[in-house]
Amino acid sequence: MKRFSLFLVSLFMLAALAACSKAPKNDTPPQGMYTGTIPCADCAGIKYAITFNPDGTVVDTSLYENTDGASLSEMGTWKMEKGIVTVTFPFDTKYFIVKSPDAIEMTNKEGKRSESMADQYTLKKVQPKVASDFSGRYKMSGDSMLNGNMQTLTILGNAENGVSVSFAADGMEEGCTFNGNGKIVNDQIEVPLQTANPDLKSTMVIRSTGAESMNVFTSKANDKNDLGLFCSDGKTLAGDYVKAK
Repeated sequence: MKRFSLFLVSLFMLAALAACSKAPKNDTPPQGMYTGTIPCADCAGIKYAITFNPDGTVVDTSLYENTDGASLSEMGTWKMEKGIVTVTFPFDTKYFIVKSPDAIEMTNKEGKRSESMADQYTLKKVQPKVASDFSGRYKMSGDSMLNGNMQTLTILGNAENGVSVSFAADGMEEGCTFNGNGKIVNDQIEVPLQTANPDLKSTMVIRSTGAESMNVFTSKANDKNDLGLFCSDGKTLAGDYVKAK
């Protein structure tokens, strides 16, 4: 997602929080992963997830609804002072207060909330997915399969809750071949393509779309063509996959 879109979202959030009230603060630091759908200036909404680690690091992921399906993750740091959690990213700063042991709320830097939209900026604590939630063998489905793209995706868990990912042509001489390792970030698998091709700087994202289905794309829409570099005959790793029976 373009930085300009992120800038518009930031402006929208500031405007929404302009007419706001002081939120009650809880001095208990946030722990773990929180998710919700927050307002968006130029889209239907943003599926947002953020994970607070005990070492002071944080990672958030934004998936813009009804757009290209790309999701952007950012690494940063967090600290809590006087009940306000400040999250610092390379290009942005966000602020939260802890509403309860199971919820946080996005505010402005003074800890003020939007009275009319407070619920829309509230994120609920969830149990994050682990490697076993993704593990399995999947076959490409949908239009790509109808066009002769009969490839398979295999996901296996490894040490420290990482995953190994492999793609292979299913009974075909030509297709897609890929092997790499990734990690689970806010309920999606992220695989740096540089581990398979040193010239690439993009990231493959594998996201669960149902009980037995996965979607493969890149973290940035402009990088989607990179998923075709591991294939022949105009095919691509990108697409929808369903669990093989």
